[in-house]
Amino acid sequence: MKKEKKTSEKSPYEGKNYTKVVGIDVANSTIKVWTDNEKNLKYRNTIKEINDAGLVYSFKTDYQMYVYNKEVYEVGDIAAMGSGSRAKGRYDSNAFKIEALIGITSILEPNTKEKIRLVTGLPSSLAKNEAIKEAIKANLIGEHTLKSVKWDQVDTITFEIVEVIVVPQPLGTLYNFVYDSTTKELNQKYLAQRALVVDIGWGSLDLAVLESFRVRGTFGFDIGVSDYISDLQEDVNNKYPEASIYTLNPHELDLALLESEVVETPFGKYDLSKFVEKHKAIQAKRVHESTMGLGLEFNKFYRIILTGGGSLQYEKYLKELFNDPRLIIQENAVMANVRGFYLLGQF
Repeated sequence: MKKEKKTSEKSPYEGKNYTKVVGIDVANSTIKVWTDNEKNLKYRNTIKEINDAGLVYSFKTDYQMYVYNKEVYEVGDIAAMGSGSRAKGRYDSNAFKIEALIGITSILEPNTKEKIRLVTGLPSSLAKNEAIKEAIKANLIGEHTLKSVKWDQVDTITFEIVEVIVVPQPLGTLYNFVYDSTTKELNQKYLAQRALVVDIGWGSLDLAVLESFRVRGTFGFDIGVSDYISDLQEDVNNKYPEASIYTLNPHELDLALLESEVVETPFGKYDLSKFVEKHKAIQAKRVHESTMGLGLEFNKFYRIILTGGGSLQYEKYLKELFNDPRLIIQENAVMANVRGFYLLGQF
């Protein structure tokens, strides 16, 4: 019987120095990755190095583990905080590098040896700092080999990052918004119109103005979901000091509140719904005041696009404060930036 020849699918990057485009957002709270065929992944930035030799050699853990340069890291312990920080020094740190490499590894197939064009973003307050951009590139460009370990399943993944593109974070949302999934092109009408993106992340508030196919201005503030969590935490501890809510790190409390506003501690259950609403309202007001205080000509915007995890957390209050029919909550707001980074890498 004659065997049929397998026809290999033509690479969309034929003639390029890369075989895959990857968008990644190594955020303070969450790592998000997006690549070809809309393959994507989102998980908490809970990466920490393991020093327990017994654990290292047994790999008997429910956590996903990775080995890089003979160092072992685990992902999944909510108590871990990753490189989360507002400091610009995080971008050339080893922790940031490991988080990025693990994010890329998690979305690649073993034994493929991809050459990657990587697109990522910086908070608007840092995006004009060329030194930080160059630090990110120097930290990530090159060939890397990691072992992905889950119980007895061990995969070796080697890839080379050949190019790193760094853009202001809100630009990702803009690309995501104007991309037409049907035509696989950017909506030229939307690109020409004036729009404002308001991106509320874990550690920062980023804004970008788009007009006539260009980013006309970016603005950044140290206002993020982490402030909502820390202010709420302080308020609860003053009211219920016996609850020891302060012993939860911000990631733990944020995750607990997303699942239920009744938080359980060793000292009992506490209904934090009133605290949640109070502090969401306060943070939404900070976002609104910071945005309106920029002195932009709001009557010229065709749309105001809210994105990021904070836009979902504060949605009710933001809609009341802006009270504007042009206001749009970006669909899949948590992943909008990273999908946009990937799309940006296509053009």
